[in-house]
Amino acid sequence: MTRLLSRERETLQSYLPGLVDYLDRTPLLELERRGSDAIAQFRDSGGTALTIPAEEGGLGASALEAVRAQRAIGSRSPSLGAASTMHHLSLATLAEYARSSTEEDRALVRSLVEQRTVVASGFSEGVTGGSVFVPTMRAERRGDTYVVNGSKKPCSLSTSMDLLTASVAVESGERAIALIPATAAGITVRPFWDSPVLAGAESDEVLLEDVEIPADFVLLNGADDPDGRHEMTGYLWFGMLVTANYLGAASALLERLLDADKGDFEGYTRAAADIENGMAAVESIARAVDAGERGQDISVRLLLCRIAIRESLVRATAVAIESLGGIAFIKSPDIAYLAAAIHAFAFHPPSRRSVSESLARYHAGDEFAFV
Repeated sequence: MTRLLSRERETLQSYLPGLVDYLDRTPLLELERRGSDAIAQFRDSGGTALTIPAEEGGLGASALEAVRAQRAIGSRSPSLGAASTMHHLSLATLAEYARSSTEEDRALVRSLVEQRTVVASGFSEGVTGGSVFVPTMRAERRGDTYVVNGSKKPCSLSTSMDLLTASVAVESGERAIALIPATAAGITVRPFWDSPVLAGAESDEVLLEDVEIPADFVLLNGADDPDGRHEMTGYLWFGMLVTANYLGAASALLERLLDADKGDFEGYTRAAADIENGMAAVESIARAVDAGERGQDISVRLLLCRIAIRESLVRATAVAIESLGGIAFIKSPDIAYLAAAIHAFAFHPPSRRSVSESLARYHAGDEFAFV
């Protein structure tokens, strides 16, 4: 057993030992294929409750522990890491919202935990240069219900989800968060993800046509999140966990380089330095989140970390593959797969193009806003 990922594996083992056993005995490409058992195993092992406080029936992992566990998952299955990130960002945000809300809201979170509910996230749309906070779905109030129309593509967990949390625009132009049962009439899942890379994340299109949900399943930002704190908290969880996932995928290349014992110690060290430096940055953000920090400043720091880590993972991947050599690349499809999966990190919102001006203006003294 190497020291690489030992801390992360120990963290995952302490919370989800059954998942660790499954991931260790299942080949990478089996885990990554469309229709794999990885998400079901994640649910059955109790993974859906990882980030929920113990007082709400969850496993009570801190943000720091969660990013370490997510790196371990990503090193075995980047698809599961990407998919579970979407679950955690939704449920962790709901839990944080419920802590400052009503007992009824807290009871809802507890019931989701008890039922091991898999929660998909219908927030950022896959539009080039699009905003993470401009909904593409619409919700119209009709008496005691809202009628939701629109689609989310790609939408991870589209096949396994029990609940969809989605950003919607209501008639007033205000944003809101809708909680939509996956069994609601009018929901259709349509093929969208054609690539074999990250196919196990179930990222197809979820189409909503005249889907009716109770009015209390729609949380208006103006009333329930006037300063955007909870919404921004969701993107903190997303940013931390998705980054840890791809750091895990890159770490899987390091593991293969150690196993190959090629003697290229300089190449290994260059790649490992980029990856470990990135993990240290994410852990610093997670510690701040655990200490209660929220809002603009930490969101900016996380986005800048993500941009830097994305560049460093490109370097680390190239160095690791070169050190492994051409024969390893030819003989092991895992290597090409991991390289392709790591490059998908660049496609997660918000795009660098969409936030660069806001990041620069924030340092110049303006308020930060996702655009």
